[in-house]
Amino acid sequence: MKKLLINILFICITISCSTSNKANNDKISRVIIEENETEKNLNLTFQLIAAIGSLATFGSFIYLFRRDKDKQLQIDKLANVVTNLKDLKEIENQKLNLSVRPDIKVEGCGYNGTDGELHIDIINIGEKAKLIEFELKSEDLILHSKHLPFVMEKNTTRKIFARTKGEKHIKDCEYEILIHYTDKIENKHISIIKGIAEKGKLVETKYNCN
Repeated sequence: MKKLLINILFICITISCSTSNKANNDKISRVIIEENETEKNLNLTFQLIAAIGSLATFGSFIYLFRRDKDKQLQIDKLANVVTNLKDLKEIENQKLNLSVRPDIKVEGCGYNGTDGELHIDIINIGEKAKLIEFELKSEDLILHSKHLPFVMEKNTTRKIFARTKGEKHIKDCEYEILIHYTDKIENKHISIIKGIAEKGKLVETKYNCN
């Protein structure tokens, strides 16, 4: 009887230990599973945060790009406005210059073979001109009686006088005369006359030589 009781007690202890071990193992397994689930959740959270950060960075890039693009469009529009204003100003300046421009022509030339005198008749068919200087390029002639400065109103005339300075006859004397003058708004112009004796003619006018 005593031996039977000992065997029963041993069996109970064995079953108790086995149950306890199983409970402990189940608890450990549950803890491991819970830790794995927590780790997965954390990893998922970090991945989500990283994805959101990437989207935010991309969104910021798009915003900055769009803002820079809009800014560039505004700059281009302003540049076009400035260009148009410059063009308009240039057009207005051209219109103003044309409205006050003199127009000097050669009306005729003549000479006196006895005293070696040459005269060149000029006319202004444009707006008022103020004659500033007669510049002579010639080895045969000198200018005299310049009477400068001289104002030539529209459709008025005057003479330029020269005479021989050597032995060459006046009919063979060559010359080039540059007429320097200004208009009403002080633009400077140069009209150039070339010729031999009475065969002088206007060859060029340089406008706005400021």
